[in-house]
Amino acid sequence: MAGAAHRARELLIEALGRQSAFWGLGKAPGEIYAVLYLAGRPLSLTEVAEALGVTKGAVSLAVRPLEQLGMVRRSWRRADRRVYFEAETDFWRIGLAVLSRRQRPEFEASFRLVEEAEAALAAAAGDAAADAEPGDPEAAEAAHALRRVRALRDFYRALDDVVDALVRLQPRELERFAAALADLARAAAGDGKGGVGR
Repeated sequence: MAGAAHRARELLIEALGRQSAFWGLGKAPGEIYAVLYLAGRPLSLTEVAEALGVTKGAVSLAVRPLEQLGMVRRSWRRADRRVYFEAETDFWRIGLAVLSRRQRPEFEASFRLVEEAEAALAAAAGDAAADAEPGDPEAAEAAHALRRVRALRDFYRALDDVVDALVRLQPRELERFAAALADLARAAAGDGKGGVGR
């Protein structure tokens, strides 16, 4: 069984490393989270580094985004100067923390830039329409671009509204909401209307 358990541990480390890289954090934070998640106790930097075959410095750097996302927390032991880390195991709480981060300035800046692009295109489309001859390709192009940017803006606003609603929920409420949404999707798929089925 030890061989199977070791293989399962390695697979989880690889899986979470891939997920972490996919979300732009790099592989190491996901691998560290996997080690901490499977540990039955808080681990020191040294223990995590040994488990992954990396340096303590690499672990120290890679654990920071996990702390910022609320996926890992620090702890200390009396008469021990080392810092220990343990994984948050409530995935709903992690999900809410990640959703809450959408308020960071970079994300808000992208919303503002889309709205600025819309305003600039609206002005350009108005100018092009005022100066246009019937069937003018420049006016048609400006109107087309404006429709596209407005569709993106509407999507951003709807997404922001959904995220705002979700981050107001407590983890257990979010879990119930997700289950209800999955039930709705399965029911829609069963009605032959598409959707996400299991």
